[in-house]
Amino acid sequence: MRFKLPRIYKLLLALAVVIGPFYWLMFTEDGQRRSDLVILHILGKPSFNIAYDRLSGAVTAADIAKQFPKVSFQCADRDSDLGARVCVAEIASFNGLPARRALLYYAAAGDDARLTALQLDYRPRYQKLLTESLRNGVGAPSEEAGGSTLRWRTAGGTILLPADQPESPDDAALIWLSPALTGER
Repeated sequence: MRFKLPRIYKLLLALAVVIGPFYWLMFTEDGQRRSDLVILHILGKPSFNIAYDRLSGAVTAADIAKQFPKVSFQCADRDSDLGARVCVAEIASFNGLPARRALLYYAAAGDDARLTALQLDYRPRYQKLLTESLRNGVGAPSEEAGGSTLRWRTAGGTILLPADQPESPDDAALIWLSPALTGER
């Protein structure tokens, strides 16, 4: 005896196979994030997957260059409150979230210069996902500046993030500060 599927069942199954993935990519948050990541990587920008728990004032420019050889940083001496040298790179993502760029600040010039601050500019629409990722990975934050900033303290420094989704893409930045800048030990 041969088992035969009704024609309408085959049609509905074929439609589900075609429409299901399209619906997931276009209308779910996870699908949109993954689509954004694929497009950004196709455009040739590298990933910058950083371990927050490994950031410390002992990290040097040589350590970063060794860990991220595909990320091409453009460095310049620029005296600021965050450091004497800044290195900038356009990136596709950090830790699985679509991003725009990474800025690393060092205490001085040279490969042995110590990292003093890190700024990761992300896409504002992923604010909630980034906040949850930090809560899961680093723990519960404290609220600072009247509740407008979230602050995580780690063994190697402090992570700051806006509490709410920023209105401007220029304000969407995760910032890590070394204990040398915050005065904490």
